[in-house]
Formats: sequence, C-alpha cells, structure tokens
Amino acid sequence: MLKIVGGFVKALALVGGLVVTVLSLMAVGGLWIDSNPARLALALIVALAIPAILADRALGLVGRDKQRGVTTDVLAVSYALFSLGFVGIAHGATRPLLTAEGERLGQAGLHRSSQAAYFLAGGHRPTISLPIAVVTPPPAVTPPTIAPAAAGDLRPADNKERSPAELFKEFAPSVVAIHVTTPFGEGGGTGFVIDAQGTIGTNHHVIDRASKIEVKLMDGTVADSVEILAESPDHDLALIRITTKAPLTPVILGDSEKVTVGERVVSIGNPLGLEHTLTDGVISARRVIETRKMIQMSAPVSPGNSGGPLFNTRGEVVGVTTAIYAAHSVAQNLNLAMPINDVRAMLRAEYPERHAVGTEASRGGRW
Repeated sequence: MLKIVGGFVKALALVGGLVVTVLSLMAVGGLWIDSNPARLALALIVALAIPAILADRALGLVGRDKQRGVTTDVLAVSYALFSLGFVGIAHGATRPLLTAEGERLGQAGLHRSSQAAYFLAGGHRPTISLPIAVVTPPPAVTPPTIAPAAAGDLRPADNKERSPAELFKEFAPSVVAIHVTTPFGEGGGTGFVIDAQGTIGTNHHVIDRASKIEVKLMDGTVADSVEILAESPDHDLALIRITTKAPLTPVILGDSEKVTVGERVVSIGNPLGLEHTLTDGVISARRVIETRKMIQMSAPVSPGNSGGPLFNTRGEVVGVTTAIYAAHSVAQNLNLAMPINDVRAMLRAEYPERHAVGTEASRGGRW
C-alpha cells in the first residue's frame, strides 16, 4: 500500500511539478523574451537539464545495485522543491510574473495554459477570445443616442490640434490606475474620467469579479469609495463612479464613427503597473471581431493598459484600449480598442442598476 501511495505521489510530483516548473520558468523568461515558443523551449531546456545534472551526480554517489529509481526520485524532488519555492515561498515576488505570463498566453490563444498561470498567481481571469478567423467589414451603424442629461455633463470638444506631449500634459491627470481585489488575488488596469461627477470608463474585464476596487489619481489620491454604475460584458466595458474632495478633470469624448485609417492616436495607461505611460501609433483598421466592432491600432498595448483612453490628435477619446490581437506569438502591434461610441451608449442621467462593489449584482476583476 505504501508503495502505491509513494508511486502516486512521485508521479504527481513529476508531472505536476514539471508543468508548474515550466510555467514558472516561462514567466521569468517573459522579462526578456516575447516569443512564446522561445520561452517554452528555454523553460524546457532548463527544467530538464538541471535536474538531469543533479540526477547524474546522485547516481555517482550510490552503488549500482541502488541506482534504480534514483533519476526519477531526483527529478520529482527537484520539481516539487522548485514549485514550492517559486509559487509558495516567493509568491509575493513571483505573482506579477505569473500574472503577466497568463496575459501573454491568453493573448496568444493558449487559454488553458493562461488559466493555469493565473491559478498559480493566485487568481483566475477569463480571457477574451479574439480569433483571426472571424473578421468581416464593419456594417453601417447609426451613432448611439446619448441621454440629454448625461450629454450636458460631458466636456465639449474644442477641435484644437495637440502634440503627444501636449496631450499627455493636459489629459494624463484624467487617466486613473485601477487596483482590484478578488477572492482569488489582486490585479489592475486603467480607467479615464468621463465627467466631473466622478464617472470612470474602463474595460469590464478589469473589474470583473472584484470584491474591492481602489482608484488612484495621478496626484497620488486613492479613492476607495467606488460603486459600479453599468456593465456591458458583451462590449467589455464598464462604468464606475468615485467620490473625491478635489475636482476631477474629464476627458473629451470623441466620435468613433469618424475614425479614419492612418489617423494618429495616443494611448495613456498603466502597463504592468507602470503608471501613466504614453505610447503612440496610428489607426490600422476598423474591424468586426466575434460580432464586436473594434478599432485596430499600432499604439503598443501591454497588460495593465486595459481600460485606458485612446486619444486622437484633437484630444478626443475615440476608443478604450482593450486587448492584443494575436493568434500566435509572432504578432506585433496588432492592438485593439473598443469604440468610444459604445461607452457613450452606456451613459445615463440615472443608473438604476448601480450597485456597490462586491455585492451579488457585481460580477466584479483582473486585467
């Protein structure tokens, strides 16, 4: 009986430990390597080579009559100890690496591996599936109607052309960092101030399953009194509201139906928690992916940019940075944003379904 139990534990350590070790090594490799196959190859080499060297040393220390099973014993112990150290003892330091690895794998369509990485990071985040196979020309649509009271609260456009530096100086204070706590761990993303009442636009997957939300302004002010006004999982959008003593600076909402291919755009967000990072690019295409109208742009996107504003050169927000469009790891600068008109359609004078964070009505997230 003991042999059976021992054999089961050994097999579990070999298989499970190898999977955890490879994912952990890929997460570390992600600090320098973007390619998924390259990270996997490097992780496998390290995961197999080092235990093999240790096993060879161990075989030299025992007699030939006792060498049976030594190699697998060494491998099992090596994987178990590494997994315990990386995911357990050093979890506080390694969780961001595993979370970032989960994001990379999810964006490459490797959803099971992505979920495994998020699980090791201490949480679970549903990924957005964006397969390349379903791309059709955008249909003609009628711009959404804005509720009169909500429209009156919005900052009017001024048609003033701005450089990226001028855009950042004027609108960076309107961009916020969102930190969420879930039953499974912590995460974050980006949002932007829509009106002086404290309405914040972001992606739904940023706040999905949140039990607590904190919103940090550029001046360091942290608002922990947050409620959810509206959620649209189908468009991956959400509206939340914060209360602050200091006045807020809203963005200018543009018209995403007027976006043209080749138009220059600027994104401000918090990639991997690096707050208020500016990137720029151009509108690459307008697409319909899985029935969702989306804007494709070349402005770089990283985990943590989700929910951030995409500005045109007139300082108008034309999109909400959402995802990286990648069917395989070699994709570069295929980045997507939800049209701002989808946010406009959610604005109301009153929000009858508004609710506190963490209530049953809130599915609440991760980036």
